[in-house]
Amino acid sequence: EEFLVICPGTDLEGARRCAERLREKVEATELLLGSMTYHATMSFGVASRRHGSSVTASAELLLKAADDASYKSKSGGRNQVSCACLG
Repeated sequence: EEFLVICPGTDLEGARRCAERLREKVEATELLLGSMTYHATMSFGVASRRHGSSVTASAELLLKAADDASYKSKSGGRNQVSCACLG
């Protein structure tokens, strides 16, 4: 499944670190189903508008960039964070 996290006032590196911390926590969490133990993984796409850029990034453009970055994480082996910066 996919979900969205919005980090207002956070630059690309801060959002990347936030996604990486969440990815690590999920990976380290044991999921018990009956007698079986599982570990989940997450693939992230993080997008931001470059600070001071003249590019006006609409919500739609940022969502598309984040979605493209997420697919890059998935196609690159999963369980990772990929970033995109507009402008």
